[in-house]
Amino acid sequence: MLRRRLASPDRDRAVGAAILGAAVAVALLLVGMRLILNREEAPLPAPIPSPPLAQAPTPTPATELASPPAVAPTLPPDQAPALAADGAPAPDGRAAVCLDPGHGGSDFGNVRREDGVDVLYEEDFTLAHTVALAERLRADGIEVALTRTSDIGLNPDNRDVNGDGTVAPPAGDADSDQLDDLQARVLFCNAAGADLLVSIHYNGAENTALQGYEVWYNGARPFSDRSARFATIAHEELGAAFSAAGYAANDRGIGTEDHAVTGPERPGKLTPSAMPGAVVEGLFLSNDEDAAFITSEAASEAIVGAYERAIVRYFAEYPG
Repeated sequence: MLRRRLASPDRDRAVGAAILGAAVAVALLLVGMRLILNREEAPLPAPIPSPPLAQAPTPTPATELASPPAVAPTLPPDQAPALAADGAPAPDGRAAVCLDPGHGGSDFGNVRREDGVDVLYEEDFTLAHTVALAERLRADGIEVALTRTSDIGLNPDNRDVNGDGTVAPPAGDADSDQLDDLQARVLFCNAAGADLLVSIHYNGAENTALQGYEVWYNGARPFSDRSARFATIAHEELGAAFSAAGYAANDRGIGTEDHAVTGPERPGKLTPSAMPGAVVEGLFLSNDEDAAFITSEAASEAIVGAYERAIVRYFAEYPG
């Protein structure tokens, strides 16, 4: 088939249209390149290990659970909470607890390894269970402050929070001196004016035969009797919860120790907590039986419920 040749005017119009189209295309290309070159790319967030709680995912924090400041300020003396005769916060009509999910950020806490692969992280369990606990306690009418509500440390900038002139090594070795992170947690709870401090952890050891739960408090504080009472209640409730869930958890008892979160003061190293409290180690991630239970559907309800009942019982005896 023969193609019809364009007459001269038609050809001129076609050539003009083609030139105009090409010019527009070039202009659009230049604008697009300028936008790409001038655009400020937002940095990608640091990767976060996938929570190992396949059967009990980390609850989504409510909007009021805003992340605390990286380093909490201390209260001026005229704003510090009043103290009772035993040094504990004096009753003021409010029951307030400071919950401390252990570790976070680059500090994974205890890690369970299987076949050379990290599969369970303490920081994930402490956060998931503490956030769930906070929601339940608020429903019980108890005021709650959380030292962290996401996968962060309390001192991400590695500042000298306690003023001793030292900071943790850049590698963030969990076995290194972590007093600045721990001091930040204590200062946060002090600034919150809490009546009780509960630091939630999960254990781990090279000896995988070690298993069970334990509760620690410091016996050298003015209010150690209250700390001992809460430790006793928490110990009772955890034992009862494990039993009710059908798990024969090993009872490792209650101990006293010099712990950075619960005190006492370390001159030049640590400003102590201003309220009674305890550190709870709920089961060993490194033990096969404990790990199997803690990743079961029954674990979250058993453990979170035990903490809730213990804190409610404590405030029934020592109203805020």
